[in-house]
Amino acid sequence: MRLAIIASLALLAACQQGEAPEAPAAEAAEPLNAAQQAYSDANARMHEGMASIPADPDEAFMRGMLAHHRGAVEMAKVELEHGTDPEARALAQAIIAAQQAEIEQMETWLANRPTSAATPAAHAGHH
Repeated sequence: MRLAIIASLALLAACQQGEAPEAPAAEAAEPLNAAQQAYSDANARMHEGMASIPADPDEAFMRGMLAHHRGAVEMAKVELEHGTDPEARALAQAIIAAQQAEIEQMETWLANRPTSAATPAAHAGHH
């Protein structure tokens, strides 16, 4: 089994080494338009928020999903600001409504959660 996994990974790595760049260098050097920059910024913030993973699996889930949902809301707002397709705009509005409700639920859960055992020194003497 281990050999099969190692062989699969080696094959995947070999395939990726031979791939051509996705865009020519001239296209990559062009500045991003306002929508592209907004999506890029939202994506970076979302991934930054998902980078720190607490040891507690419940807290890790909530914090990771919270960052993910905030990113979804932010990207949906970019669509509303820059997009013109009625179906895409309607979906963006639906995403904001649904994700915002879940964001509030996760924030409440985190606010009501007892201090994590992984950070006792930060809260010592504050009982």
